[in-house]
Amino acid sequence: MSEETFDIIVVGAGVIGTATAYYLQKNNPDKRILLLDRQSAPGQANTAMSAAAVRNMFASSTNQLLTDTSIKHMEHIQNEEGFELMFEKVGYLWLLSEEQLNSDSVQLWMKRMKASGVHYRVYNKQELNELMPGLNTDFSGDEDAELMNLREVSYGLFGADCAVLDPTRLVDYYFEEFKKISHVKPRFNVNVTRLLLEADPKLDLPGEPFVWQYKRVNGVVTDKGTLRAETTVLATGAWANELLDPIGMDSRLKAKKRQIFVIHAEGNQRLLDLLETKGFNEMNCVPFVILPSAGAGGAVYFRPQLQEKGFWIGCGDKLGRAYHYVQTDEFNTGETTYYENSLYPVLSKYFPAFEGARPVSSWGGGYSYSPDAIPHVYLENGVLVVNGASGSGIMKSDAMARIADALYRGEPEAELFGGKKIPSDALSLKHRQVEPENVVI
Repeated sequence: MSEETFDIIVVGAGVIGTATAYYLQKNNPDKRILLLDRQSAPGQANTAMSAAAVRNMFASSTNQLLTDTSIKHMEHIQNEEGFELMFEKVGYLWLLSEEQLNSDSVQLWMKRMKASGVHYRVYNKQELNELMPGLNTDFSGDEDAELMNLREVSYGLFGADCAVLDPTRLVDYYFEEFKKISHVKPRFNVNVTRLLLEADPKLDLPGEPFVWQYKRVNGVVTDKGTLRAETTVLATGAWANELLDPIGMDSRLKAKKRQIFVIHAEGNQRLLDLLETKGFNEMNCVPFVILPSAGAGGAVYFRPQLQEKGFWIGCGDKLGRAYHYVQTDEFNTGETTYYENSLYPVLSKYFPAFEGARPVSSWGGGYSYSPDAIPHVYLENGVLVVNGASGSGIMKSDAMARIADALYRGEPEAELFGGKKIPSDALSLKHRQVEPENVVI
């Protein structure tokens, strides 16, 4: 097969990969950077399968910084550069029981948000009932609710700076900006089968690299040929293990499947009334709503989809949902029985407007989780890993990409949007400087 050489190869053209390719090319204009993906176009894998919501409401100051600067950059793209992202500040609303609000973890969360200047407010039950008359806050005497371990809603924790958007448009922005300055045409439908690990220096001995030799990744082997590069950027999200495990690099990531189910409100007046809930935002629509977690964890949530006049339903399930290490076809589809037996019973209890509602479509995607729920950005053995966003890749993508570029250029700090700075090795494995996150949906 053929063999080509570049300065940098970026594997993965999702939102993190395209943003990283853009900043690397912008700040290293003489480098030949190849962006490639196994899909037929950028942003068609897990980026497109996400709930497409962004928030700065995290407990970790690290995640607060990454998300707040990235979200502000999205606003800048739409409002100042005029590139439509369908960015809508609908807000995030966590519905909480009294026990949850007064828990140490939530109190610490609010304390840290206040210290970092993250805006939020707390609604009491009476205020919630006035704003959302369709919300069921009283399960007294409801045996089914007790059987399902459902908590009564006493409070709502709301963040007005949180939003929803079209993730493929965000990818398109970075992709188009990258193409304007790139020296190499991006490639799609290219499957990377392995990282090209070689001895450093090569002695051309049969069977090398041996244990006594230094080693580094010098590119990738694909189904279209071998592509060499001084640096290989790995932005493959939930599937990093497919390439790192075979060469013995521990990604410290695990992947889980997440699913989205689409409900249309047209023809259902109660759902339309819920969608058009007023008082939370300028769009006069219901915010992104997270229901109280039940059982062993796993909060059901829904977000408004104004263009379709409907809702996207999902759940951050935990115990009971297996980790996966290799991408399979099952990740591309939603499981009908999962909606019917797990999500619908909970959703319809809190919001009876959803009674009888059935999905018109669904999809699935993989989320990559790091142990502390903070992203990884590190350069080792010729591989620049930009990964581990823990289900928050869209809302951290701009900051992660800027950090990756600064790390590549050997800069001690990365300047994020708005002028805020972070050590370029803060998200690395060896010199990690982060606060662990405990607010993961």
